[in-house]
Amino acid sequence: MKMKRKLLSLLTVLAALIGIFSLSQTVKAESVTNYTNTATVTKEDGTLLSENASVGYWEPLAVSNRITFPDEQAIKAGDTLTLKLPEQLSFSTTIPFEVMHDSGELAGQAIINSETGEVTVTFTDIFERLPLDKQMSLNFNVLVNHNTVPTNTPINITYEGVVYPLIVEEHTVVPVSPVITKTGYQDNLDSSIIHWRVLINSQQSLVENLTIADTLGEGQELIPESMLGVQLQFVDGDPVDSLDEAASRPYHYDFSKDITYTNDALGKTNGFTYTIGGTSNNAVFLSYDTRLTSAQAAGTDMTNSVAISGQNITYTTETGYARIEAAYGSASSRILPNVSEETTTTTQTTTENATTTSAPTTTENAATTTAGTTTESSVSTSESATTSPTNNSSENTGTTSSVSEGGPVTTVSSQSKKAKKASLPSTGDENRLLLPIIGIIVVSITIWLFTGQKAKKN
Repeated sequence: MKMKRKLLSLLTVLAALIGIFSLSQTVKAESVTNYTNTATVTKEDGTLLSENASVGYWEPLAVSNRITFPDEQAIKAGDTLTLKLPEQLSFSTTIPFEVMHDSGELAGQAIINSETGEVTVTFTDIFERLPLDKQMSLNFNVLVNHNTVPTNTPINITYEGVVYPLIVEEHTVVPVSPVITKTGYQDNLDSSIIHWRVLINSQQSLVENLTIADTLGEGQELIPESMLGVQLQFVDGDPVDSLDEAASRPYHYDFSKDITYTNDALGKTNGFTYTIGGTSNNAVFLSYDTRLTSAQAAGTDMTNSVAISGQNITYTTETGYARIEAAYGSASSRILPNVSEETTTTTQTTTENATTTSAPTTTENAATTTAGTTTESSVSTSESATTSPTNNSSENTGTTSSVSEGGPVTTVSSQSKKAKKASLPSTGDENRLLLPIIGIIVVSITIWLFTGQKAKKN
């Protein structure tokens, strides 16, 4: 019984030690702050923002970030880097995007948050494996924040330490068409969703058997459950002046559930039709969403066309456009040099014929001069060939021999350099000795306990 208790206690201690060891291995993700960001803000076509540059009310501005990290800045998988816009700028939508390393691997997952005005990158382990000369670029578009920036007034916008003086133009409201007005815009939280709005017969003219046919452009599918199709309440002498007014005016009739949808060859909803029978003088408002079915480049205009016809209506079509915002990033770095173990030997042999004359003094001087000069030159050449500026841990061996005895003078210089293999720095998150030591202790104690028990029985 005592033996069982001892074993249970031993196993409990072992489990505790293993738990502590496991906790010690957890590497906490950190926010990377040691970097340099060379950033620029320009117009979308690359035009620099000169002194008091004029910027349209809804004109996008292009932001380019070139970020470099010092080699001593370790970046582990799960670490993050966050850039924040100044209060005068804003994102039009939330955009997730990938940051690709030039090796073809994923360097990080990034997301633009339109609510916080931040872009955050969560890194993979690519910079752990390739830690030298780390660089990253992030590119995206922004808008002037109309909640904080006045129009027709010189302002200064500071981003990453650079000041951009500009003037924002007044907002120009485009009047709606008396026949068809259609427009689209990207959702501010989900960049894959486009909101479309259509206004027909804004002047409340008398129409008969109005037929509406809508067709989506490429790269999107309609979301039927988002559909709202209504006839607006007629107000004598008060036409519908804007899409916002159309969205807020009371309904005369809701025909959302009566719409017939059309599908493409893949079964995706790509349009709809509906006919309002009889005669009416109600304006018609439609609102619905589409979803992007493929990635789109920044600045792409998605299209959506609507056509109307009827007995007293001229066949008319209108195409709406929705600008797509996107972002992209790239990264590069290189691995620590893989210096293999090598030995470099340089041997130089110089042979000179000594001059023999009748004067012994001349012969002795010639031999002495040749030996000294030749040996010195050979050692110098050997050292130059084996110098390595990238390895401070080396072992040098050199030999020099001279022979000069009244005949040819031969000098041989040999020097070897043995370089040690470079290795990745230890991250300090692994201790390979602890578990084996624990195992040895446990086995030793177990053997001791069983041996003692056996001795008692005997």
